[in-house]
Amino acid sequence: MGLMDLGRFRIERRRNRQAATRTSNLGGIRMRKANWAAGALVLSIGFMAGCGNNGNGGTAEGGSPASASASGQKVELTWWVDAREDLQSAYESIKGDYETAHPGTTIKLVKTPDDKIAERISIAINTAELPDVQQGAIGWPLTYAKKDLLVPLEEAIDKEDFEAGVLDSLSVDGHLYIIPNSITAPGMMVNLDLFEAKGATDLLPKNMATWTYDQFKEAAQAVNDPANGIYGFGTYAGDTGGDQSHHLFLWGFGASTWSDDKTKAVLNSPEGVEGLEYLTSLIDEGLTPPGTPGLKAGAVINEMFLQGKIGMTFGSLANLGAFDKAFAEGSAKKFNYDIVPYPSKDGESSNSLLLGYGTWVWNTKDEAKMSAAKEFATFVNSKESMAKMAEAASVIATRKSMAASYAEDSPQGKTIKLSAYAKDIGLSIPGYSETRNAFFPELQAAFTKHKTAQQALDDWVAKANEIIATNSK
Repeated sequence: MGLMDLGRFRIERRRNRQAATRTSNLGGIRMRKANWAAGALVLSIGFMAGCGNNGNGGTAEGGSPASASASGQKVELTWWVDAREDLQSAYESIKGDYETAHPGTTIKLVKTPDDKIAERISIAINTAELPDVQQGAIGWPLTYAKKDLLVPLEEAIDKEDFEAGVLDSLSVDGHLYIIPNSITAPGMMVNLDLFEAKGATDLLPKNMATWTYDQFKEAAQAVNDPANGIYGFGTYAGDTGGDQSHHLFLWGFGASTWSDDKTKAVLNSPEGVEGLEYLTSLIDEGLTPPGTPGLKAGAVINEMFLQGKIGMTFGSLANLGAFDKAFAEGSAKKFNYDIVPYPSKDGESSNSLLLGYGTWVWNTKDEAKMSAAKEFATFVNSKESMAKMAEAASVIATRKSMAASYAEDSPQGKTIKLSAYAKDIGLSIPGYSETRNAFFPELQAAFTKHKTAQQALDDWVAKANEIIATNSK
């Protein structure tokens, strides 16, 4: 790895009623090569979480206040990282590189579990135990930006090496709060073997071309074989998992989930209703598995599709990697797969969204540590550090300068093409996770005919807007 000059940063420390300012010149950084272990490919669509001790307002080892300093003074930064196994060696290597370049700095790396994020963060906020820096799924932190709990990071990166749309999706009120270092964009996964067996591969889009809902339905019908337990399209409504797929489906009819200013839900438009009616018709026509309203995404994607029982379903690069692992271990019979764009009504475009991982800095109210944390966040997302993370199969580096390393016809290359269709799923919407909890029961009501598509979407929009209003106070 090359050398990277991180420049200089100013550190303040209050001691014995005097304020002393010290400046430390941070020289070049020696990047060490890491040995990479092949890990299981896991990218959680859900929220990432963790626990750790920030020492916010507390003390470091030895009982002295923890703060960034020069001239032998110590600082400890707590860094929560996500639990993906194929990234742990990269995180350890990045931590070691930074500590080597900054002898007075210790990075406390905490591998976080993947559940109960809201509860963990709430506890951390209320007990002043927030980490200084966090690496995790980008699906939830933005709601904290509006509460002044995140530190703006637009000056911490070289923006020209990132897609503007990606940075915009991680910004609130013009400020960037999450530095993306790994993204994925979902599309429609296809079991090619099922289509080949029916002589129907010509019904699928070629070379990532866009296609219409009529073409999609014809393809689903071609492989649909209920007598043998095979269904053309896999969908579900059992919980919030994978609920992004439903939004993509409705967006294809011209619907939007949120208003342009992201202040209210608007999915009950005529376009949204048309989309939900069409999705429901696929269930009525027997193109989806029995019991669709109660099925969960995991059962459809990780079980039925993996078992060769589904022709097409929602998914991403992460799922494909997990399938490869299952094939290699012999826990599933190998089949050929592909990923194609979601259909749309006119067939002129497609829809996707951005999922992935990134780095953010918590507002711990300790200005010195927050300054040091921003410096570390910059280092974590340098080209050298991102290259280490990109050695893992689950990572598609977000820097434009690194995109050329992926072949166009590879799953990574196709994912990059899907990202061009990405729209904002609403991560910064106040109470976003609560709006998700209110969404799937309305889908179930529409799928089971307890409500019309219009009634279901009207009811969800009313609930969502109430949630937004409550969380905006």
